Amino acid sequence: MIGTSTKNSPQSQHGRRRKARPEQDDRRRKARSQYVRHWRNIVGWLVLICVVIAVKELPSFLGSESPPPPAPVSSTAKGTEKEAFIALVFGRVSATRELAISASSFEAQIAALKQADYSSVRLEQVNRWRQTDTGTNTASLPAKPILLTFDEANRETMEVADKILAAQGMTALVFIDVNQLDQGNIQLVSWHQLEQLVKSGRWEVGISGCLGGDDQAITSPKLLAQKFTQQRELLESRLQVPVVTADCSRSLNSNYDDGEATWTQALNTAALQIGFVTAPLGANYRNDPASSFKRIRVSKAWDQADLLSQIKSHTPRRVSFVDKFQSDRPASDWVVDSGEIAIENGIFRLFNKEGEQGALMTLGGTEKWQDADVEVQLKGKPDGQFWIFLSRNGQSFVRLGVAEDKVMLQSSDDSGTISQLASRDSPSGDLTLRLRIVGSRAIAYLNGKPLLTRPSDVSSTVDHGAFALAVWNDAGIEGSGKGSVNLTQVNASPLFTKGGIVAPTTGSVAWAQLRQQSEELSIISPSYFSWTGGKPQASRVRDTTMEIFAHHHHLKLLPALFIDEDTPLSDTSALTEQALTWASDPAYQGLNVILKSSTVKDEWRTFLSDLNHRMSEMDKTLTVTLLGSTEPRMPIAENDGLLLVTTHTDLLSAAPKLLYPLSAEPSL
Repeated sequence: MIGTSTKNSPQSQHGRRRKARPEQDDRRRKARSQYVRHWRNIVGWLVLICVVIAVKELPSFLGSESPPPPAPVSSTAKGTEKEAFIALVFGRVSATRELAISASSFEAQIAALKQADYSSVRLEQVNRWRQTDTGTNTASLPAKPILLTFDEANRETMEVADKILAAQGMTALVFIDVNQLDQGNIQLVSWHQLEQLVKSGRWEVGISGCLGGDDQAITSPKLLAQKFTQQRELLESRLQVPVVTADCSRSLNSNYDDGEATWTQALNTAALQIGFVTAPLGANYRNDPASSFKRIRVSKAWDQADLLSQIKSHTPRRVSFVDKFQSDRPASDWVVDSGEIAIENGIFRLFNKEGEQGALMTLGGTEKWQDADVEVQLKGKPDGQFWIFLSRNGQSFVRLGVAEDKVMLQSSDDSGTISQLASRDSPSGDLTLRLRIVGSRAIAYLNGKPLLTRPSDVSSTVDHGAFALAVWNDAGIEGSGKGSVNLTQVNASPLFTKGGIVAPTTGSVAWAQLRQQSEELSIISPSYFSWTGGKPQASRVRDTTMEIFAHHHHLKLLPALFIDEDTPLSDTSALTEQALTWASDPAYQGLNVILKSSTVKDEWRTFLSDLNHRMSEMDKTLTVTLLGSTEPRMPIAENDGLLLVTTHTDLLSAAPKLLYPLSAEPSL
């Protein structure tokens, strides 16, 4: 749902400009007795007139146009970002107005971003990155991408910001109220100034959408699209640059139709590829709807340390997080959605506000977590109910907590139907609760002991989501009960996806390894299929015990398809059809394609992307395992054992799930 945002009222403030005095040459030093060439006099007067005009116009050019910023430094040295970017939004920036972000603060913030190796990105980069299928291309953003945006083209804000951005070699996006510019609002930049700013290469422009007084347009995708189309065409005509985005920073009346659908349809009709809305703070991921990108609003009260802390807390979290609550201030990593938090003597307290039933806080940057492992230590029992959530995404989640004096493990699907997976009487004293999600399985522990004899299967809709902690009282909103919990430590880690490749008929060594690793695995791949010499080959034997084992432990059974490294690209059409035939077996959930790392070129990416798309239409999973030259050969009957492969944390990439042994370098 599109939320509300209040914009600062515009103001006007002219900055100081340098005046330039051109040196004039005295061209009349020759003796009067010489012959006068009138055409030279005319040329001289024309030159003098041009100099005078230049002197008059030079200040405005100096104030609004500078050479294009230097090209971004190649990101190969510092890595790249393939999954997400952060967008910031600044309000008024002023050297004089008390309610605005001060010019000195803004300068310090931009310098801090540069010092911390953040790279400003342009919409054209974001669009290219977003539209790229990672199975066919490797378009990436810089390692720490930041999109800098401004609510409106206020004259003083633009003048101050432009000089600072030029000094740091950074770029920004400003949203334009076309009607206000046409009316000559002196508090905004003029069309001429805007043209010069865009020509500098530092600024991109978007359309300010959903402004006050647009109630009629907001109810109709057609009217809203007409408005956006007119404004886009006018901006493109005046500025000679493509306009691909609009923002909506106000709420929609609940009496209207689906505001989100209206907004998205209007953007598409008006040929606007990206839309920014008011939404919960966080990163924008490759697979997020492009019509609903979000921004983090920079507060006037933030210094540069606050800004960097806020960005860090919302950046995709790919490493373990430990909080022992030793500071007297809560870590900025926690995002409090409701309720109150406090720390005293190493004890963290989460509790509900007066008149509210509960409190909820989320660990920033975890909204796309898939497999994860969290452990929470409680000081005594909670008042009311306490829950640990994983894969919290809408109504889908898995949770472990204390309620009604019991420790419970529950799962909910996207319809909100809650299933009880385990329940045990809560012991007295301090508690340690641990919850793990591996693939489609949940594993819970109480004081180090499992709640269940084996992992429990969860709803298929529980495929990703945030890690959160919540309390609420049992008396309801109108009751006087308290919901609170005291915590002494929280550990949270995203998990690597692990798979095991075994021979078609598994021997005793592999079985022992499988049983030992069963809680760590998501995938089992018996070596059933291969493509060698231009022909398909299938194992004559199948280990039905392996299929029973996979079903019992809720593991995906993805038979391995080994593709010989000498396979020509001309085989890919026949190979695709054969792979789909093998994957269609009801006993399998998909396939695990095995390739040598050196084999994967752009043409093979196309093959994998197409196969992934067609298998997803069959509701099948495709994984790709890349083997390096130093890896052991594929398990066969004579080579009993388990070949373990693992991938870095996968944040819902659009490409096939990529697995590779630690010694192999990923090429996708």
